[in-house]
Amino acid sequence: MPVSRGLDPTRSLTACLGTLLRRLRTLQGLTEADLGRRTGFDGSYVGATERAAVRPSRTLIERCDHTLQAGGALVTLWPFADREWGSGTASAPPPPAPGRPADPEGDLPADPVLEAMELARQAESSELGEEAMAGLERAVERLRHAAAAAPPEELIPAVRARRGYAGRLLLGRLTLGRHRRLLVAAGWLSLLLARLHFDAGDREAAEADRDTALRLACQADHAELAALAVELPAAWALADGRFDDALTLVRSGQDLAPPASMAAVQLALDEAQALASLGRREEAAGAHHLAALTSAMLPGRQA
Repeated sequence: MPVSRGLDPTRSLTACLGTLLRRLRTLQGLTEADLGRRTGFDGSYVGATERAAVRPSRTLIERCDHTLQAGGALVTLWPFADREWGSGTASAPPPPAPGRPADPEGDLPADPVLEAMELARQAESSELGEEAMAGLERAVERLRHAAAAAPPEELIPAVRARRGYAGRLLLGRLTLGRHRRLLVAAGWLSLLLARLHFDAGDREAAEADRDTALRLACQADHAELAALAVELPAAWALADGRFDDALTLVRSGQDLAPPASMAAVQLALDEAQALASLGRREEAAGAHHLAALTSAMLPGRQA
């Protein structure tokens, strides 16, 4: 069926899937043929999927999600779009009006990934389903990994947008388990924002984000997140040369950190740095040794 390329993603899950696929592809600078080659499909099949002209296979969507680093957003939408095709309700809506809506939480532009995840959540009868929850958690992990290489100014808008999305989800109907998982996801995003804002030179925003991360960790009863929310100002104190303050904060974090956790490793390394800077070299060596032992205990690190 011939359809316009200007689909309105809010009118149909099929259109939403196609719109998101096209937007992610163009953001990567790929043509339909490029994406087809990388996923093992013909480029015309990719284009028809983007235009909501065909019923895409799960294999295509999974490969596109992986290739475009969509963090599970495409895979999350696929079952609902496929259900539309199965029920015969899939259709191409009219083109949207010019312009894009602003993010309701602020001045950030609307995020295509968040648009897709929100529409998928709405399709799950206003409850946060497992696929939508897992998609958000994958997005959090992807952003945490990206922070090691990307400039903070590039990541801050995306992290803010996802935290705002998590906050909106917290207002909906949730099971106790998913409520806690949302608190944890928002906490990790807040902690990441604190690091990014500090690196960007905005200490006031960094401190506010760090305080939010700690409160969310306490609400979720998440020991490692709480320990890292205490470790962060210890790292800032080290950067400022306030070694006694850093040591005090490290000891507070160590009281919270699970024994075999990345938080425990980082706190031990911070302790070693503070002690060495204070001239307490033997104690610093002991802290380094503790960090090495703890790191060896982490899942996947055993010999």
